[in-house]
Amino acid sequence: MMKSRWYVIAAGIGLGALLFSSCSRWFKPAAPKLAVVIVVDQMRYDYLVRFAGLFSGGFGKLLREGAVFTNAHHDHANTETAPGHATLLTGSHPSHHGIIGNNFYEPQIGRQVYCVDDSNFAVVKSDDKEAMNSPSPGGKSPHKLRRSTLGDWLKAKNPAAKVISIAGKDRSAILMAGFEAEAAYWFDASSGGFISSRYYLDALPEWAAQWNAARHAGRYYGKAWEKSHQEKDYFVSREDFFSAEGDGEHTTFPHEFATDEAASTNAIDRRFYEWLANTPFADALTLEFAQQAVQAEQLGADGTPDLLLIGLSATDLIGHDFGPLSQESENNLLRLDAELAKFFAFLEATVGLKNCVIALSADHGVLPLPEELRRRGFESARILYDEAFEEVKGVMREMQQEWRTNRRFLRAFGADIVLDFRVADSLGLSPAAFRSRVAAKLRTLSFVSDVFTRDELQATDGATCEFLEKQRHSFYPDRSTDLVLQLKPYYLVSEKSQGTTHGSPYEYDTHVPMIFWGERIKPGRIDSSHKTVDLAPTLAYLLHLDLSSLKSQKEGRGAVEYGVDGEVLKMVIKE
Repeated sequence: MMKSRWYVIAAGIGLGALLFSSCSRWFKPAAPKLAVVIVVDQMRYDYLVRFAGLFSGGFGKLLREGAVFTNAHHDHANTETAPGHATLLTGSHPSHHGIIGNNFYEPQIGRQVYCVDDSNFAVVKSDDKEAMNSPSPGGKSPHKLRRSTLGDWLKAKNPAAKVISIAGKDRSAILMAGFEAEAAYWFDASSGGFISSRYYLDALPEWAAQWNAARHAGRYYGKAWEKSHQEKDYFVSREDFFSAEGDGEHTTFPHEFATDEAASTNAIDRRFYEWLANTPFADALTLEFAQQAVQAEQLGADGTPDLLLIGLSATDLIGHDFGPLSQESENNLLRLDAELAKFFAFLEATVGLKNCVIALSADHGVLPLPEELRRRGFESARILYDEAFEEVKGVMREMQQEWRTNRRFLRAFGADIVLDFRVADSLGLSPAAFRSRVAAKLRTLSFVSDVFTRDELQATDGATCEFLEKQRHSFYPDRSTDLVLQLKPYYLVSEKSQGTTHGSPYEYDTHVPMIFWGERIKPGRIDSSHKTVDLAPTLAYLLHLDLSSLKSQKEGRGAVEYGVDGEVLKMVIKE
């Protein structure tokens, strides 16, 4: 296989034993045959509360029979997709696993890079060894990840274990999979199938290639996304038409793919697949592909535990367009509830649910549309990029005048600020003093709550403000910039006049579901505060993995560290 692995080394992972009940015998409950982790991209915790009475399928089952953590939060500031997925499966903060954003700045090359880009490992789209041996600008791998994942820990103890990761997005699939998985698959908007990377595979296995060849996505061509429940079920969401949704015009059901009249009536191309990815149909396809993987790879079929990782990405794309209080977001969740019910029924028929442990969480939440918040009395604002940039330039001009320089000393990559220290040298300022002076000026921006300097984030003293610890958890020295802007709560800097996003340290972005379900899980509600870094260590415990005996691996590009920031949530485990 044409790949460069960072082989995971386990030192002394023994059998061990646990004292069960009041019996004097040493006994260890069997590990589940299949562990399933489901990450619903952009799923706010409050969805489980708002729609609880309407969930009768998969979400309903987990709420009724699982251990439901009602106060689980990501504990890092930059709540984006890549950091969230990596945090959940490494059990570590971005400050340790290194994935501090979907994109992050690399000082060595002076620009931002995408979290899973790797030109050494071409994308694999078929079963005919289509992937080239030469470097590929579109290649992908987990090489930028700096901590091992749950799947890596499992493979370290049980080399025969199988780890498969499937998601709508490449970053979700790869960062959940880690280094030693059999494969990471993600949806390809150019073909409507699921693809992988040459890091994992020389070519797609026959079952995946056949699934793609069947063009399952094509069956949705000409099918509108319509409401699937009665009108009265949408009382917890706002009116269907809302001008800050979507493109500002096509904001109501049904949502249809706008075909090009000049094109053939049966033309299915990238435009259709991109539209499809923004509908609930995309997650239905992801779960179908996951079922195929379970059958073809025989996951959970023997005594060696296997791991299936599923990233459901449509909720995020729909939430970005329509916001969390829209009828579209509600309809999507109700449809997903039904799709999860089908998936759980499939697991019952194939593996047997009694042989499974299931964990469900999310990578982040989302900010409601500012226009919706304002009419509900919140202080909220949408700032267009051009407006924000002009305000930043205005503050920089003031500093240039004060310091009598024409040099542009500030570059902004979103909320990340890179400084040119030649100005500091001319003023006789140390780098730390220069950062502090610029930060003080930037705090005057109308949409900014605070500005954190590299020096504050590298320090190890106690937190001096409410969000400093979260910002420190999003700081990685080799990838972080000189300054980080934090927006005011309920403020959004946006490239357009519609839609919304996430990425803040505020509760609407950090508060996510965390549910465990299985034979060894005590059902019930846990209202105390917990962190999402606890998910992976808890599953590791159920899979009989001793994380304390894992060592760091220094091969490959950089060092993969072993260790977690989270803890085992023993209060929900039947011993």
